[in-house]
Amino acid sequence: MQPMRILVLGASGGIGRHLVRIAAEKGHTVTAVARSQVAVPAGVRLVVDDVQRDGCFDAVVPGQDVVLSALGIKRKSPNPFSALISPPNFTSSTARSLVAAMTKHGVRRVIAVSASGVGDSVGGLNVMMRTMIALSKIGLMYADLNAMEEVYASSGLNWCCVRPTGLTDGPQTASVKRISDFPLTARISRADVAWWMVDNVAVDSTNDRFPIITA
Repeated sequence: MQPMRILVLGASGGIGRHLVRIAAEKGHTVTAVARSQVAVPAGVRLVVDDVQRDGCFDAVVPGQDVVLSALGIKRKSPNPFSALISPPNFTSSTARSLVAAMTKHGVRRVIAVSASGVGDSVGGLNVMMRTMIALSKIGLMYADLNAMEEVYASSGLNWCCVRPTGLTDGPQTASVKRISDFPLTARISRADVAWWMVDNVAVDSTNDRFPIITA
């Protein structure tokens, strides 16, 4: 694969930091956007900014070949009932701003992190997960991811919303499987989600918009 100019959004998060590292290791030119200072590999351009700020994307999108977005709603703690510290429409609203900037500046390719069970994959959820979504803050996060997917679906861009199964902080294995059904036990490390995204930066997603991936 030829080196590409890659913009990483959410560069300080669990998946985002791996996106930055892996893209840099593969020889791509990386611009990383984070809300605060964060360590990045040598040669990576770090932009400290708030993606909700008007004009943020106009400052970083021009000249990129592809955008990798690991943006998502955050909670105060991993507890699924913990209060949100992001607006409930954070992911979908930033997607709208990103699409506008990409369209304006002629950048066509975007891969964003969604989740298994969002959109038309809801049928794969078991009763336990459906109950958790209905009762906890995960429901708000899934609703926002669903709205985000709809934003990209109507964007006219070359887009892909990857739907990983349960996320872990395990090691990068570079062994990722595509699945259609996902049991409750299905897991994938954040590092492997990032590896898959970087490995697919140049792939045409026209016939594969919502891949479900697991380890």
